[in-house]
Amino acid sequence: MHRAAFLSIVVALGAAAAGGAAACSSTSSGSGNNQGGGDDGGGGEAGAAMFTPALPCTDSIDSIYADPGDVSGLAKGAIIKCAHDSDLSAADLLAQAANGPDGGLPAYAGKPFTSGAHVYRLLYRTERGDANSSPGYSSALALIPDTPRSGPSTPLPLVVAAHGSRGQAGRCAPSRNDLAASDVEPDFQHLVNPVVGFGFPVIAPDLAGYANYGSANNPPSAYDNVQDVGKSNLDGARALRQLIPSGVTQQVVLIGHSQGGYTALDTLAESNDYPIDGTIAAVAVYTPLWFSQRAWGAVLLEPQNYSFDQSSAGTVSLWYHYTNGELLDGPGHGLDLIQPSKAAVVKAFVDNDCWSTAYPDLLDAGSSANDFFLPSYVSTISKAATPLGNGDCKGDATCQKWIDRMTSGWPHITGDAAKVPILVWYANDDVTITPDGMQCAFNRLSADGTNYQHCYDPNPVGHAGPPAVDNNYVVDWIAHETLGEPAPQENCQQLALNDAGVPQLVDDAGKPIPCNSLLPQQ
Repeated sequence: MHRAAFLSIVVALGAAAAGGAAACSSTSSGSGNNQGGGDDGGGGEAGAAMFTPALPCTDSIDSIYADPGDVSGLAKGAIIKCAHDSDLSAADLLAQAANGPDGGLPAYAGKPFTSGAHVYRLLYRTERGDANSSPGYSSALALIPDTPRSGPSTPLPLVVAAHGSRGQAGRCAPSRNDLAASDVEPDFQHLVNPVVGFGFPVIAPDLAGYANYGSANNPPSAYDNVQDVGKSNLDGARALRQLIPSGVTQQVVLIGHSQGGYTALDTLAESNDYPIDGTIAAVAVYTPLWFSQRAWGAVLLEPQNYSFDQSSAGTVSLWYHYTNGELLDGPGHGLDLIQPSKAAVVKAFVDNDCWSTAYPDLLDAGSSANDFFLPSYVSTISKAATPLGNGDCKGDATCQKWIDRMTSGWPHITGDAAKVPILVWYANDDVTITPDGMQCAFNRLSADGTNYQHCYDPNPVGHAGPPAVDNNYVVDWIAHETLGEPAPQENCQQLALNDAGVPQLVDDAGKPIPCNSLLPQQ
């Protein structure tokens, strides 16, 4: 829930600018109850065999996160391990959404849920985003409604839920629900619980790199890497289809919040090149981090404005550079851009820290990300990453490599992907993805000609608000787009369009807020 600003980092910069068969092993028994438990409570069990897993799912919880061995011979999406986690009633799901680990503020606001959930943890085969498209695997939560939305005998669209920023360490994975990530766990519950709570089957991939974290040939999940996160999501849809093959249609719905909004839109873009088992029928995103990844270089231009105790941007920049270096350049190369005297601190931070309000280990070694990166890299990337430098690295090969990566990390949504219905929610008083950053997202979605609509919550609910208080509209919109149900009746306020036909955010005086001038439009 506590997310310091991403884009305030750039606001201040403006002043300076003036499918195959499943392979599930069921050799061990045992289950965990990481999510909490309760009776089934949602009813509707009779005749629901089509929503019963086609696999025994008797693997242990621990096996989901252990070394699966060589997975190269398995088909993409093949389930390697399946463990039963817990059975949650509709009341259990609602209690989670209303009372998160930090008080759940803003708490869930909406109708009572109509379904409980049978919760499973999966490990499935996927592909990594490196140049070799190396074989990989991702853990995930699968939540199967005990009262399916259209009844126990009617298959439903499957929903793939993309989590927001949580940290890149293994214990930060959403499926683990580790207390280390308690600051952002309510965000995840607000994203996922209403969807299954109103009767849709959901898979929430951790993403490749979280399970069996730190082992050989298993680099960490690369932050905002198009191919790495997109493939994990698309193969997650395959895995859920194998888990309940009779319970799902060919329709796939993508949802996400914050960084997860990026992941959902990125997955849509990636679907043009990476085959999906089914058809993406709809995408719903809350406050998506849909702006240029060059931001993680631009933050280095003015460290006095983006210290660790002021902004999350510096920590994200460290996560971004380290994890993409490990994936794309090879083991150990995540530290290539880090000062040798700070390398151990950065590695320990990535390997252990989840999203938090403070990072004492970093603060003990420096006040901003600039205190950790090589000065030679800072001097070239910090300007080149902004429109001030316009991507010009002055012949520096390292800078150019990273500019190219950052540029490719904000893909255009084109072709068939641009035709898919997209719903975007944004709210007043968001100090994490500030209005000038969100205006960049609106501009880009419009420039790409995507089939999107937007809703604006004028209440000051901030970054965490839309998935907590506007989720009923989103679930009903998904049902409308995929099942032909009536259009949502909940409120959806739309922004006025500017002369270019783009939704326009305005300040308190009614003056249009432009896309941040330090974020490249690419």
